[in-house]
Amino acid sequence: MRFLSGRGVKLTHTFLDDESPLIVPAVSVTVQDASGATVYTGDATSSGDEWTASFPAVPEGVYTVSWQAGQTATDATGFEVVGGYLFTLPEARGSDMDLEDSARFPTAELKHYRDVVTDEFEVITARSFVPRTARVEVEADGTSSLYLGYFDVTALKAVDGPSGAEDMTGWTVDPSGFVKAPFELRDGDRYTVTFRYGFGQVPEDVKRAGLLRLRSVLTAERSGIPDRATAFVAAEGGNFTLATAGRNGWETGIPEVDAVLKRYKYSIFYDVFGVAR
Repeated sequence: MRFLSGRGVKLTHTFLDDESPLIVPAVSVTVQDASGATVYTGDATSSGDEWTASFPAVPEGVYTVSWQAGQTATDATGFEVVGGYLFTLPEARGSDMDLEDSARFPTAELKHYRDVVTDEFEVITARSFVPRTARVEVEADGTSSLYLGYFDVTALKAVDGPSGAEDMTGWTVDPSGFVKAPFELRDGDRYTVTFRYGFGQVPEDVKRAGLLRLRSVLTAERSGIPDRATAFVAAEGGNFTLATAGRNGWETGIPEVDAVLKRYKYSIFYDVFGVAR
């Protein structure tokens, strides 16, 4: 579940005993950020078996939520606050007549699959097309540099070292994910780095590809072609080979989507001497 930065957060939760709702008398909620600091605590309100907690906006990042129903049950969920979305829900509904049906495709379902598509695009390209905040732990190698393993890094927010929080004066980061400290870092020391990464604005071709992918996920049954098919013979005649996800270089199985994503992948080329270019 994701929320836009600068907006209040409204969480809902239902306690389940496997498939059946679990009726509980009262629920308290505790929200912690990635460092373990508590950013909100309070009581949830109920409507039937659904519990709701609302609180003011919190900074970008990943949060864990503990729903505590006394001695009866304790559930853990989570959410993320991001700097933007791959596309808006009105854009999603306007991209296909079927998606305009809010009874068939409720808001919660569209939000969920928007997150699914956003994550899929990041996995395929190793780049985020929306601003996100991450917190990772890296090990120093005796130089003044740390490698985060992320592209399109835009800001360094905090660094925690063996002695606690570091003074950020003189620390820098470049878009390729290399953090530079103003001094050499002892080999083997571990540092926890909080940083912001991703595109400041979603490229238009990526947004279109995201909408195409969303439609393919939600309306797959319209195709009439079995999920496992790699080829088919049309009733009018002619053999057709399908672009199949996971085969022959296809990622999603949608040529237009895969072509767009391929353009945003970083590629490493080697010359005849084996030197990376």
